[in-house]
Amino acid sequence: MKKMTAYVLAGVLTLGCAATAFGAEKITGTVTVRDAAVTQPLYGDALGTKLVPVREVSDLLGYMVAWDKTTRSVTVSDGSTTVGFAAGKDAYTVGGSTKTLGAVPELIDGVQYVPVEVFSAFFPVAIQTKAGQTTLTDLKGADVEQISGTVVEAAQYNLVLRLADGTLRLFAKNQTDMTLAGSLAKDSPVTVYYNTADAKTALKLVQVSAETEKPAETAPAESQPDNGAETETDSGNRSE
Repeated sequence: MKKMTAYVLAGVLTLGCAATAFGAEKITGTVTVRDAAVTQPLYGDALGTKLVPVREVSDLLGYMVAWDKTTRSVTVSDGSTTVGFAAGKDAYTVGGSTKTLGAVPELIDGVQYVPVEVFSAFFPVAIQTKAGQTTLTDLKGADVEQISGTVVEAAQYNLVLRLADGTLRLFAKNQTDMTLAGSLAKDSPVTVYYNTADAKTALKLVQVSAETEKPAETAPAESQPDNGAETETDSGNRSE
């Protein structure tokens, strides 16, 4: 009798709770990557973070995904940057350091999901969301350009940038990806990504560090290091 009661109670809890182990629930809306819609279900956590299927989104971006059965972790690579993470942990390993995003990946029905911000925070991707529709733009695409300058004014919806030649450039930023924008303090260096067909609207703002602005020292020809980048090639393993 006790066993039957337990089974009934478990069934009621299962039917009455649509949330995952970490509180994510299935949500409506769309995610588009390179003009292709993500077909798998979308989820949102208690803080409003949108979770997307990491393999499907990565495939649409042309990134490589690998699943480590031993550590139960996932790596995503675009060929130059590799990000590692595991379900249930707000810890993302990039270049030997660990960063947090305030949201955790989840393994849902055998499919690895990740906060959509992962693609914007660590890869050349811009994210725009409007009325439940999220668009991921590959910033290395042929239709995307970039320009750098210093901030003259950063209002709620507009950004005025001073270019190296002293001219001013105005950008609308009401739908701009601000993940890496920093404080946008006056005179701070910023790179703006925008679509060639809409040169007055910023897709993404990236704050430029002081180290990035310094010219690199040129080493003598005979002592120049081999800069060949090692890329992630093991994309055969699946995470779902």
